[in-house]
Amino acid sequence: MQTAFAHEAPILTTDRLLLRAWRDDDIDGLTDMMADAEVAQFLTIDRRPPDRATTWRSMAAFIGHWQLRGYGLFVVEERATGAFVGRVGPWRPEGWPGFEIGWGLARAHWGKGYAAEAARVAGEWAFETFALDAVISLIHVDNVRSQNVAMRLGERPGAATLHAGQPHVIWRATRSEWGRPRV
Repeated sequence: MQTAFAHEAPILTTDRLLLRAWRDDDIDGLTDMMADAEVAQFLTIDRRPPDRATTWRSMAAFIGHWQLRGYGLFVVEERATGAFVGRVGPWRPEGWPGFEIGWGLARAHWGKGYAAEAARVAGEWAFETFALDAVISLIHVDNVRSQNVAMRLGERPGAATLHAGQPHVIWRATRSEWGRPRV
């Protein structure tokens, strides 16, 4: 007998953002986001924009992660406009170095503080929901924008590692450090 999975993402909100479950029509926003080479350089294995079919498979993996693990990346949208902002949330696929809070936003939404805002609420939800002592963020050594977000979330750099053959640093924050900026 097989086990049925039925994990649904909760809806999380901030003053400006809504974090929610994936829907079929999110493929358009995600495809547009990932078609941008500056976005894709730190979110894909080959650091290049994927085609729509590959992006769809990534979206299916995000949905599958929710079903298998009971948590995963949320869709982030602007509350005022409904615009697709990106994907943010907890993530730990097989072989990952820890329970990650990850983020990736469409470039049109960079510089607004959305990544830290969404990641903060997603991390708070993860700490409230799961017995976690700490969370990580796996960040490419050249990804200064994400390093700055990590510092705003209270994370600090730790061990160096290779991910998909690329140099990364495992940023980390304990439960008590989460959401307290390191500047």
